Amino acid sequence: MKKPLSQKNTLWTWKFIVLILINLTNGAAGQMTFPLVASFALDLGAELTVASSIAGIMSLIGMFMSPVAGVLSDRMNRKRLLMCTELLYALFLLGHAFATTIPFLVFLRAGTGVFFTINSVLTTAYASEFIPRDRMGEGLGYFGLVMPLAQAVGPALGLALRDTMGFGAAFVAACISTILSFVCVTILPYDAKAPQEGEKKHSLKLNDLFAVEFLSLMLLATLFSSANGLATTYLDILATERGIPNISLFFTAYAVALLIVKPITGRLQDKKGLYFVMIPAVVFAALGTFLVGVAYSLAMMMLAAVCRALGQGAGTPCLQAHTVRTLDASKAGVAVSTIVIGQNLGNALAPIGGSFFAESFGYEGMFCGMGVATLFIGMFLLVWNCLREKKAGLQLSLIHI
Repeated sequence: MKKPLSQKNTLWTWKFIVLILINLTNGAAGQMTFPLVASFALDLGAELTVASSIAGIMSLIGMFMSPVAGVLSDRMNRKRLLMCTELLYALFLLGHAFATTIPFLVFLRAGTGVFFTINSVLTTAYASEFIPRDRMGEGLGYFGLVMPLAQAVGPALGLALRDTMGFGAAFVAACISTILSFVCVTILPYDAKAPQEGEKKHSLKLNDLFAVEFLSLMLLATLFSSANGLATTYLDILATERGIPNISLFFTAYAVALLIVKPITGRLQDKKGLYFVMIPAVVFAALGTFLVGVAYSLAMMMLAAVCRALGQGAGTPCLQAHTVRTLDASKAGVAVSTIVIGQNLGNALAPIGGSFFAESFGYEGMFCGMGVATLFIGMFLLVWNCLREKKAGLQLSLIHI
């Protein structure tokens, strides 16, 4: 079994900091382009429904690529693979600047989704090698902090470049950000042992693609990201309908709250265990979604944002830390990808499903219903996982006897 490179209890090593920079530059590259895709497709002559579909391709691709990324991460040299995917990610982002037709743009978004997903899984699995296992929650909490920073800075930078210099400049800047990630990867060490001559690689099994034992936690991640997908898709429409100004502050409040709570919840998970963090996370996630449904003022919306940060924002990294810590270090890739599958599933399907509920029950009914469902289904999934873990522990003790 390959041991993690960091054997001491030190978290803030230069290697961990470099990996945080890689996560930040990758995230910023993606966030610079996400808000531009639909308008860029419209600029190329697409209809609104087609443009919206093109904007959602990455989440759909990510749902199918996550298990593949986990297998590649666990079976290949992570450093070499990450270097290759960083360059290909940069190439596809740069290609956007030269897109003149809708089919070519669809091809570019699909390719971008493939390499963005692989990079996301790889960097988290790679980072887990430099985090002491008894500080995994805290370490991945800090590691994940860069995403709200990227979400806060990336879209604004991409839109500013688009408005001043055109779409091409924004896509070139995203490519440069990814090149910086590549440079950071090249300076990192990687303690990969070459396979012994004649060593047989086991055939691909379901557990190499997906950690079946964490099905309940994956579904919990799906539940969290579904609420996030509804907010991202329909919040602006809801705010316009209710006359709530400056709704972008909802996302600012969410990002600021995340910066505060993620390290705290990570440390609490390391010391008190998964359920100490996840039970209140489910409650806050449900409350935050419900409050969006009944909010008619910006203050209430910002309170909902803070609740969502305490819920979905803090809970998802804890789920990931738990899976990484539970499985062997050599299976960090599949541990990460299992939760990522859940996230992509919710992001891809919730906006589509939400449209049917919004038509039948209105936006208030949709968000309030999702809040109630999050509470009851979330608690059920936690109980399911707790019973599974107890059963597994009983079986293990019987084997030792």
